[in-house]
Amino acid sequence: MLNLCYNPVMKRLFITGLLLVLSSSLVYANEMTEDYFDIATNYCIEGNYREALSYLDKILLVEPNNKTVADLKNGLQQIVQGKNISFILPKSNAVKQSIEMKKLGDKQGEITSLNSGNDYWAYYFLGQLYKQNRDYNQAVSYFVKSVNAKPSFNQCYLEIAVCYFELGNFQQAVTYLNQYLKVNQQDDFAYALRARAYANLNNNDSALSDILTAIALENSIDYRLLEGKILYNMKRYQPAKEKLQKLTDEVQTAEVYKYLGLCQAELGDYSAAIDSLDKSIILFDDDKVVNAKYNEIKSRIEK
Repeated sequence: MLNLCYNPVMKRLFITGLLLVLSSSLVYANEMTEDYFDIATNYCIEGNYREALSYLDKILLVEPNNKTVADLKNGLQQIVQGKNISFILPKSNAVKQSIEMKKLGDKQGEITSLNSGNDYWAYYFLGQLYKQNRDYNQAVSYFVKSVNAKPSFNQCYLEIAVCYFELGNFQQAVTYLNQYLKVNQQDDFAYALRARAYANLNNNDSALSDILTAIALENSIDYRLLEGKILYNMKRYQPAKEKLQKLTDEVQTAEVYKYLGLCQAELGDYSAAIDSLDKSIILFDDDKVVNAKYNEIKSRIEK
């Protein structure tokens, strides 16, 4: 097997194939994000991975909850940085056939081709297809088969964790993230995902520790927003407010203003809270928590 870190041609072929397979079930918010994905693919074909990552980042700014793109970005970052040498060019005939079916637009052919294989790559890509179709239990079963067939293929632990997170089984997500992070100690996405899982388990101290680690590795807006939310959940309203206030200089979303307003309300700054919550409602008017808090504070002020 060839180490991708030392073989850029093989690396380029693999990444292009990965893009082709993972894009099979992507649903885009608009034509612009679809164009961004095509541009990212073209940059990968050229071997310009940093530009490809920049266009995946553009998609995530529009679709911050698109986990397929987030997963792809994470995997591509690891390959580019040489962190994860388990990503190698598939020697699986089943995968090669499925990529050809993908090029022809034959979705059933992709699945049939992958089902014809009994190697860890075929299982891995079947897991990806089921994950993208939100059939997370089936996805888990194939990722488990993949890692059982090749125990060193630890990327599967991250994929299994994502599936369990989507199923709401946060403890299992933590278990598999622990296994993954034993080997991949510089993966910001994994730390951030574990932070989210811990937060859902009301283990806010561990959640805060993990998101701070993620921020140290990748100072992203999404991670800093999560830090603010965790601090809010810990009732540390002043530092949460300060973190969220800084974020408004870079991004203006309903969620940022929501948590900023909630912090301001808890600190008794009702005028500022009304202003922040109003901005949140303008951006997204169907959040019952925001609307209820806004009306509560409005009534209090008008008395």
